[in-house]
Amino acid sequence: MDSAFIHQAANELVQNAGTRNIKQIARSCSLDISETSRIKDMLGLLSLYFDKPLILINRQLDKQTKQMVCGYALGHYLEHQLLMDLHTLNKFLTIKDKHILLYKHNAFTSHLMLDSDEVYQMTKRGLDAAQIAVAKGIHLNLVLVKLLELHHLGYDLRHYHAQHHAFIKQFNLPAHFQFDVAAG
Repeated sequence: MDSAFIHQAANELVQNAGTRNIKQIARSCSLDISETSRIKDMLGLLSLYFDKPLILINRQLDKQTKQMVCGYALGHYLEHQLLMDLHTLNKFLTIKDKHILLYKHNAFTSHLMLDSDEVYQMTKRGLDAAQIAVAKGIHLNLVLVKLLELHHLGYDLRHYHAQHHAFIKQFNLPAHFQFDVAAG
């Protein structure tokens, strides 16, 4: 799926739910959410065994990681629902560290939780990704993905390229978080 489609689908959900709160959005999509301390070796679990799909989130996680787990489970559920193949989705989907780092699901979650124009204006005011994450109370990874998505959607981020690349270099983040300067 391309950035424009993911952005549009996420914004339609936000409009329908009337919020950017990821848990409220998931509940508006008929998903129950619960936190538990019983799952120690995973971040969360998506269960389809009951009448209503359930997202279980490891209670030990910080708030921002809980949001990412919820967003990942919601995105995974909705992707299968959209493709009308929920019957092929495993009854239990364990969510581990490697899953919440997947780009497509983080792109979807970042669009659900962060308004594009607001993040763009924050870059115009000189805030880096970490400052945006703190200001919005959202995991840094989601902000980095949102910035890449803004770039893919055609936002003019030339004013932000040098600052963004310096931030990525300073914290030794993966190169895939960099913008293609030539495309800007």
